[in-house]
Amino acid sequence: MCTELLTAVYRMFLQRTNIHSAFIEPHVTNSHEPETFSEDTERNRPSTYAALFSGDCSSHLENLYLEAIQQMNGLSFDGSEDILNGLAFIQEVVATALWRYDCNVGPTLESFAREFDRLDVPAERHRLHSRCQGS
Repeated sequence: MCTELLTAVYRMFLQRTNIHSAFIEPHVTNSHEPETFSEDTERNRPSTYAALFSGDCSSHLENLYLEAIQQMNGLSFDGSEDILNGLAFIQEVVATALWRYDCNVGPTLESFAREFDRLDVPAERHRLHSRCQGS
């Protein structure tokens, strides 16, 4: 179930940004298939986010975040672009859940969302990359 929820959120992200992440895609299903979003998809967005951050799925995104941080350790900045794209996706999902849908995202992800809320800015991407070195 967690994979399906993450897939739905990732597809919404792709539709809006067209920014793929090879780091994220093994954790979702059929991310390259075109998706048409219905009114139901939009109407169910709050419950999709709520389910992604509750029950058995509550640690799913946090584990993905921790894996990304670990994999970036020791990589050059240029070699980290895909992981940084994945972290930008995670940050956006967490921020949306936190501020738009009032979900409890846990202290680790909340801290990440607050501290790195501008991963579209190169200086912030460099700061996150530097933070991950030696982790």
